Amino acid sequence: MRHKQVLDGLAAPTLVQAMDEDLAGWVGRRLREIGKPPAEVRRLVIEPILRRWRCLLQAPDTDTTTRDTARVALATLLHKYGMRADDVTAAALTALDDLDDAAVLSKAFTRRSPAIKALLQSPPVPPVRRPPRRRAETSLRPADVVSIELDAGFHAAFVLQLHDDKGGRYPVIEFYAGRFSVPPTVRQLAGRPAAGGVRFRHARFSVWGLAHLPDPARQVRLVARGHPDKPLSAPSRPGEGRYTVTDLISLQQSMMTLFADTGE
Repeated sequence: MRHKQVLDGLAAPTLVQAMDEDLAGWVGRRLREIGKPPAEVRRLVIEPILRRWRCLLQAPDTDTTTRDTARVALATLLHKYGMRADDVTAAALTALDDLDDAAVLSKAFTRRSPAIKALLQSPPVPPVRRPPRRRAETSLRPADVVSIELDAGFHAAFVLQLHDDKGGRYPVIEFYAGRFSVPPTVRQLAGRPAAGGVRFRHARFSVWGLAHLPDPARQVRLVARGHPDKPLSAPSRPGEGRYTVTDLISLQQSMMTLFADTGE
């Protein structure tokens, strides 16, 4: 049994592609951590991935089949990239049984369930080289506004422009000040300053992986297209960098720093 066979059998290509892109990019950045003790791998590599995908897995309105599919895909992709987390694997094994009982996938997939379980419980093989990463594309355009969920809070960001380089096209975003309990409305964002204030004059990021709308992980949601009011911020100083190039998983840590101890 191969990882690709499992992932193809889940019949959820968009979800699998988005999750695979997250892991391929993140593992490429943290490849040196894969051989560390399991607790360190969990903290440094797996937890940031889980923080993003919990937005889907823990959402009360996620349907059972989607949740079970995501659990199997997550365990399979972690294993593909040389990692395993006991709780993620256990959830995937239960999800496999539930998918089989519901008969929502092919009969061939159901017949392979014992082999899939054996694969997920086998020792994973760490990658020896950085996983290839797809050329980035994005559905976002300048003046779009998105909400990004982080640890049950929501933060709004404005798309300033698109960044183009050999790796693809990425949106450049700037955050509005504020943390919301639900995705904000454009009325709530009118006249709102940029996040960061004195501590971070320009919280602007070019984000690889900010691509899919709707986002299969449900972390990123579109608030508005062509919104006229970007965050209020001071002009850039001479020599000041325009934005930080990052990825969607790394952005989460930047957001934790940006919105920590600010009352936002």
